[in-house]
Amino acid sequence: MARLISTLLLSFLGGVAFRSFVDVPVEWSLLGAGIVVGFLTPTLILPLCKGEEKNEKVSLALLVVLLFLLGLIRLSYFEKNIEKDNLHNLYGQEISVEGNVLESRFTQASQRVVARTSEGKALLVLKVFPEYKYGDVVKISGIVKEPGKFGDIDMKKILAKDKIYSEMVFPQVEKIGFSPESRILNFLFSVRGKFEKNLASILPEPYFSLANGMLLGNEGVLEEDIKNAFQKSGTIHILVLSGYNITIVGAAIAHFLGFIPAVAGIILFVLMTGAAAPAVRAAIMGIIGLLVLHEGRPKTASLVLLWSAVFMVFWNPAVLRFDRGFQLSFLATLGLILLSGFFLKKFKFLPKFLSVRENASSTLSAQIFVLPLLLSWGNYVSFLSPIANILIVGAVPYVMSFSFLGGLAAFLSQSLGQAIASVSYVLIYYQIYVAKIFSVF
Repeated sequence: MARLISTLLLSFLGGVAFRSFVDVPVEWSLLGAGIVVGFLTPTLILPLCKGEEKNEKVSLALLVVLLFLLGLIRLSYFEKNIEKDNLHNLYGQEISVEGNVLESRFTQASQRVVARTSEGKALLVLKVFPEYKYGDVVKISGIVKEPGKFGDIDMKKILAKDKIYSEMVFPQVEKIGFSPESRILNFLFSVRGKFEKNLASILPEPYFSLANGMLLGNEGVLEEDIKNAFQKSGTIHILVLSGYNITIVGAAIAHFLGFIPAVAGIILFVLMTGAAAPAVRAAIMGIIGLLVLHEGRPKTASLVLLWSAVFMVFWNPAVLRFDRGFQLSFLATLGLILLSGFFLKKFKFLPKFLSVRENASSTLSAQIFVLPLLLSWGNYVSFLSPIANILIVGAVPYVMSFSFLGGLAAFLSQSLGQAIASVSYVLIYYQIYVAKIFSVF
């Protein structure tokens, strides 16, 4: 039964994946689904109603095709969201409109703000200052543009997964008020903002940017030589918020405090990030990974992981191809489920002290599964990348844990926060040093 369910779930995911690469008219998919249902009626539905013997092989084949077609249909209807957006009809035009800031983040040289306007959602590429935050009401004046491509990265598709179909590059923006759409989100984002300020006050650059990237997925301002070192050593993925990052932190907490405190810690972490969709997806994957490490039931965990992926993809089918955090989370968690037990046995020569053995087995298990994904992104991966990952990623749970605790402690005392975060400082220094060594191979 588990194999049958897995086959059907994978059929749906396969349909969504196929549709993300091939533009199949929704009318064709609906017609195909209707035909399949017509064949299913005499082979499966009627025999079940009458208690007669059914043709199982034919019925299974038809169900697989039906689920595949439903995957095509789901993504087609998701893409129809663009019909509700008017900004994409204004490409090339200069407009002046009011909007509400939904989120903001910083990259190397700009501030990226997502604003909801009466015409639709837009990505605003702005200067670093002044800083805008969730709930700000702004007046925006500028030219509406269609998101373009950066090399192999299709920003139009990536933004479309969040129902954003337009961008405005360096428009004039004026804050005219404050009116958050959700009081709960406003509170969470406010806590997150204060937490980031605490972290910035107790960790200098580039340590703050690296810790912030591991904790919240924010790129921050990293020096080019440091960023290149992580890229060339095949460890840049630690700066993508994923279920793997959360799992290894949860595993470290579970090792010292138990399973329940670890899950509670993950939930608290998600709230601290503002309960953003990527963080929620990563947390779900992280808890599943933690479950398999705790219970050791790969078959059950694999099915739960697959169900979780299907629910997430059904809710937002664009994440399957265009959300790197989701892809990294799924494959890393799958690696943990299928290989962590095997490597735990092989790494008996490593000490259990500070979960060294567990971290090494988890890191290598996840690395094997995410390696094809990293290569598909164009990341440089050397033949020593697995060793670099064990040495660098093995420190991630401690960097995240002490950075998180330091940021929390700074709410009470900056000196206390600095004392706790000093462990993260030393470990991040070690990570940078190791990344630079492995980047030359």
